[in-house]
Amino acid sequence: MRLPSLNALRAFEAAARHRSFARAAEELCVTEGAISRHVKLLETALQVELFRRLPRGLVLTDAGRNFQPILEAAFESIAEGARDLQRQPRHLKVICPPTFSIRWLLPRLDRFKQQWPAIDVRLTTAPFDWEIFFGGEFDLAFDCGYPNRPKDIEAVLVLQSLCTPVCSPRLLERGVPLTSPADLVHHNLLHETPDRHDWRVWAGRFAPNLLDLNSGEVLPTADMAYRAAAMGQGIAIGDLSVLHEEIASGALVQPFKDMQVCDNTEAYHLCARRDCWADPRIATFHKWVLDEANKGEPI
Repeated sequence: MRLPSLNALRAFEAAARHRSFARAAEELCVTEGAISRHVKLLETALQVELFRRLPRGLVLTDAGRNFQPILEAAFESIAEGARDLQRQPRHLKVICPPTFSIRWLLPRLDRFKQQWPAIDVRLTTAPFDWEIFFGGEFDLAFDCGYPNRPKDIEAVLVLQSLCTPVCSPRLLERGVPLTSPADLVHHNLLHETPDRHDWRVWAGRFAPNLLDLNSGEVLPTADMAYRAAAMGQGIAIGDLSVLHEEIASGALVQPFKDMQVCDNTEAYHLCARRDCWADPRIATFHKWVLDEANKGEPI
């Protein structure tokens, strides 16, 4: 049997409890006529009379008296379930690649928690794929310019990358000087991805056909490449938007300061399913992230 109309069930339950179509209508914010029609539709669907309509008011039939407590318990169970959901903390689950998380998001996240203590952000710092994201595990994701996002994902630009080679000043003191891109052939190139995308983009602009981009070491993350460069182990392509600390302290230097690449495939975006941006938690976090990015200041 198909479930009767929920509106009709709700109308009958309220009318039975009040013994009045008018008071039921007042409770449910509809007209008395609407309550009467819903009850009549329910009686027709069930093929049973639930009320006797007398000049002095409504009187429940035997069927109505038997049905009322069942509905009353059912609606109370639904209400209690809703109350339980409201009492549960609503986590905002965010996944972020390691480098951006460690260097930009995590140092700022305490500001968000202080400003919005009711929103419990659960941050996962890890690489991810869209299959994991669509599995329902996360509400938001930061990505680094994926070229082929699913059509249901909308990405909002947070930070535009500005990429250039970086290395330890000690490396320049003890090794072959870097006066032009051609000098890079004498140095160890540090790569943050197996496809060596970082160096390919930069070299394609400033050192075409000069470098063997299959040479050098591949590190698991950009953060590890930056750390290796600061230790003097080679030269990495550094993203200046997340390297404030190392550049300011002199741990990393830019041998070619005027040779910077602004590449969309390296930009940082905040991503969510298109139908989720109106969620108050997501809207609040979204605005906060953009405000932080617009400050343009290091932590």
